[in-house]
Amino acid sequence: MSSRIVPYSAEHKPLVVELARHLWSPDPRLNERYLDWKFHQNPYIREPLIYLAFVGDKLAGMRGAFGSLWEVGNPAEFFALPYADDLVIDPAFRRQGLHRVIMTFALRDLAGRGYPYVVSLSAGRVTAGASMNMRWRNAGKVRALYRRTLRKTAADFLTDRARPLPLLWRWADNLSALSGRSGDHLFDRLDARFSAPDQSRDAGSPFVQRTPLIREMSQLVARLPRDGRIRHVRDETFFAWRFGNPLYDYRFLYIGRERLRGYVVLQRSPFFIGERASIVDWEAESDLIRAELLAAVIEYGRFPELCIWQLGASSAAAQLVDRLGFKPLRRHYEKSVLVRSASDDKLDAPWMLDGRPLDNADQWDLRMIYSM
Repeated sequence: MSSRIVPYSAEHKPLVVELARHLWSPDPRLNERYLDWKFHQNPYIREPLIYLAFVGDKLAGMRGAFGSLWEVGNPAEFFALPYADDLVIDPAFRRQGLHRVIMTFALRDLAGRGYPYVVSLSAGRVTAGASMNMRWRNAGKVRALYRRTLRKTAADFLTDRARPLPLLWRWADNLSALSGRSGDHLFDRLDARFSAPDQSRDAGSPFVQRTPLIREMSQLVARLPRDGRIRHVRDETFFAWRFGNPLYDYRFLYIGRERLRGYVVLQRSPFFIGERASIVDWEAESDLIRAELLAAVIEYGRFPELCIWQLGASSAAAQLVDRLGFKPLRRHYEKSVLVRSASDDKLDAPWMLDGRPLDNADQWDLRMIYSM
């Protein structure tokens, strides 16, 4: 198949928005907002880095690389790196090698721009396999853990049993409604618990907001000790940009009204797995506050399914999550942390950031908030 690869420019926006209906959302207007937020408003790499594959006049595929800013060491050194994401091939052109052609062009362009490495934090099985064939390295598997209510477990059991049966398969998906609140109502219980002012609550009680306290959150992160592992910058600039993601809804659970002492950030998607809330960031001054925050999420949210990532978590956090009943699902899709030298000349060399190997999972402090 003859194709040509070109860098994205503003004239391509309508074509990208339409192709992204196979990836981001079925709503072109929402896709345009997401494109603007992720690439045009990115605070770390200003020029959108999107690579497009055309077959004739038809946009057949794309791969994006948005900006990310990493801190390593103590005191920290900072590195702006492209984060490879948003791989989509039009269904009519799949299984024809377009991903490799696009990525080869992209890596050559990124190396020419002076970027030493490219990262991808949540590659699925297919993307990871194709990437490994192009000399990426797998730094580790993301361990996603889930806490499910009994109603959710029972609803899924009934759905799985009903789907193969000739007379019941039409209603199988409707059985998922038995698991409890979902979709636009997923945060209802949490909102109801904290919406009305309660004078009996002291300054140390948890409280919920729909909008982030970005200054207070960044100040909390800055004053906590760090171990020098590779992690994304979490300052006011990052929080302000990250929580502008139009594809997700967020809730922010805090402790400390006069001085922020801890927070949990919850995320839900309007389009995918409407019964799942994800903990994308979780920070606190102490293990006790961290435990109180997570207990409040479970008790007051009562989400049918609650998800958290565990790659790089502290031993205390890992033990707490295990004690509260988070477990891997029997059927789950692993995500991989992938890294690659942008230059083919350094494929056999050690890949280091400030003396720490990029392809070693022990060197990462990874949170879902760093991924898409």
